[in-house]
Amino acid sequence: MADTAIGGPRTARALPSAATRRGGKRWQLAIVALVIVGAIGYLVYNGLGTNVYYQTVSELQGGNAHGQQIRLAGNVVDGSIVREDGSGMVRFSVADAGGILPVIYKGVVPDIFGPGIEVVVEGKYNPSTGFTADTMLAKCPSKFDTQAAAAK
Repeated sequence: MADTAIGGPRTARALPSAATRRGGKRWQLAIVALVIVGAIGYLVYNGLGTNVYYQTVSELQGGNAHGQQIRLAGNVVDGSIVREDGSGMVRFSVADAGGILPVIYKGVVPDIFGPGIEVVVEGKYNPSTGFTADTMLAKCPSKFDTQAAAAK
């Protein structure tokens, strides 16, 4: 043992061996890998939980979704659009191959909204009164769909 300048004995510390240092690095790498895998798992779980699913008219009428917030997709029925002046309310019906359902919507109506346009509305369903929508999205018809229909 060597004496220090203060006068006390100084003990020599053993340097960590290469195996000990590698073991510490392995633990660090394992922790980083675990954090990355956890973050990816979290993102995948949240991504699956936010899938936007909508029901068709026939699915909605055949199920039990009374009072639940849902999305509904269908085509606007020709001649069913009734706009109430001053209130901004629009009443119309949507249909698919399985049925027709009345919809009440109050809000900003998309510019392309009209008969035959496919819409997705979000709101609540009541079997006795129909569907009360909070939001409405209208699908823009593709120019390719129009060209294909004209070619027939």
